[in-house]
Amino acid sequence: MIFLSMICILQISYNNLKLGDPTRLHNSTPHAKGSFIRQNSRYNIFNLIFKLFIKNIITFEAMKVMMNKIVWRISLALLICGYIKASDICISNIYISGNKQTKEFTILRELPFHTGDIMSEDKLIHQLQVATEHLNNTSLFNYVHIDYMPDTLNRDNCLSCIVTIQVEERWYYWPQVSLKLEDRNLSAWLHEKNFNRVTIGWGLRIYNVFGMRHKIAVSHYFGYEKGLRLSYSNIALDKKRTKMLGFSTSMLFNKNLNVGSEKNKVIYIKDPDNFLDRTFEGMIRYSYRPGIRNTHAIDIGYQRTHLGDTILKINENYWGSDNPVNHAFKLSYDYSYEHRNYIAYPTKGYYAGTEIKGITADKMHFFYGELNLKLQYYEEIFSRWFWSSRLNTGITVKNKRAYTYDRHVGYEDKNITGYDYYVIDGQRYAILNNDIRFLLMPEKIFNLDSSRTTSKFKKIHISLYAKLMYDVGYVHNKYRDEAHTLANAFLWGSGLGLDLVTYYDVVLNCSYAINKMGEGRFYFGIKAPLF
Repeated sequence: MIFLSMICILQISYNNLKLGDPTRLHNSTPHAKGSFIRQNSRYNIFNLIFKLFIKNIITFEAMKVMMNKIVWRISLALLICGYIKASDICISNIYISGNKQTKEFTILRELPFHTGDIMSEDKLIHQLQVATEHLNNTSLFNYVHIDYMPDTLNRDNCLSCIVTIQVEERWYYWPQVSLKLEDRNLSAWLHEKNFNRVTIGWGLRIYNVFGMRHKIAVSHYFGYEKGLRLSYSNIALDKKRTKMLGFSTSMLFNKNLNVGSEKNKVIYIKDPDNFLDRTFEGMIRYSYRPGIRNTHAIDIGYQRTHLGDTILKINENYWGSDNPVNHAFKLSYDYSYEHRNYIAYPTKGYYAGTEIKGITADKMHFFYGELNLKLQYYEEIFSRWFWSSRLNTGITVKNKRAYTYDRHVGYEDKNITGYDYYVIDGQRYAILNNDIRFLLMPEKIFNLDSSRTTSKFKKIHISLYAKLMYDVGYVHNKYRDEAHTLANAFLWGSGLGLDLVTYYDVVLNCSYAINKMGEGRFYFGIKAPLF
């Protein structure tokens, strides 16, 4: 029975196969071409042997390919007879190409499988998809393609395969010439159009230093904010790259400062002759990432700030002390579980993260603590239709009133649709962002033909989404007065928008939204992590 099965399989042939071409061993995507273990033989083995030996044109590579195929077909014969299980596939090797700068171990660190792993074909296909997502989320590559092909049978009771990884690296050296709008978001700055709140920066950012995913940033700022900033992150402390270290330091000076809020809007003051805020800050970050999804991190920092004389006169509750010079010590722990398909613009998966933060200042007369939680869920509900919900909630405690520690909704990533022009201060908050997206234009890749364009920028991918948004939120402020009407009240906002997603993790968006006050406006935004 075994002999007859071997003969039948060895006699199966493929047309249009050129003799001695090892690159055609496996040139198809497993998802498109069907089952890995049910692929047909490519040519008649007996005819091939006759041509190779009689015509004396055999090469080492051709012989290697031929032997691989013979052994592979023998394994198929054993499979038909039931001597091996169809579900068992062993990863015999992993080949990586395209990584001109990135070290192989940097790529292998992001894979959910290793050489020697044995799994079912369905699980292998899923793991290849997971690996693609994680390599894309490193922001080291513009394009990632992972496939697998048959190899010789080198283990009992399993078929073996080779995993191939092809990457196209990004540009890692970015001279930093930036124009930063010192407002909470682009829409808020366009509404005020205050050119005094513009910071111009220049410097250098280097990603993937030494091919090990290190990041160095050196920046000098002038305009709204003046100063210097230096950071170095993702320094591995062990061979497995599970323990990482980073540090940053900065000296910043401001002549414009946010000193409070009134009627749900920020109050700025300006002193053209003196600095209102002079801050030196240093921080060390240690992170532990045992797998590819879980990350634990501890931050330890010190900050020295010298305020201008007028700040505490305008707002005596600015930072919980009447001393214009403040020394603050910071300690925080955060944990994150990452299961999103594309961090810059996720459409599938989920994310969970929590942070515990503690600060002491004013010679330990002031204490501040914060606990926040983030939960995100993304799902494809129909073909080209996606739904997402994102919960952002937090609670703070402190022993003195301090405005700088009550800034929440309207700052950083705590936003509610339709409230871009407003801020809401408080000690406890909860925000639920929801949207339904429709993929108007699936990802299209454009190739620039210009010979002057470097290969890092020749291929541009663009996709376009339409979205319906509906957000709700609540902020509790125990110091609320009549001028802060949005605190201690249920908030909602809804709107329609467009998102343009392109390479280097850039997302452009525009939307029209309405809030609970009945105000409807157009809003614009940009997210560009690398710039």
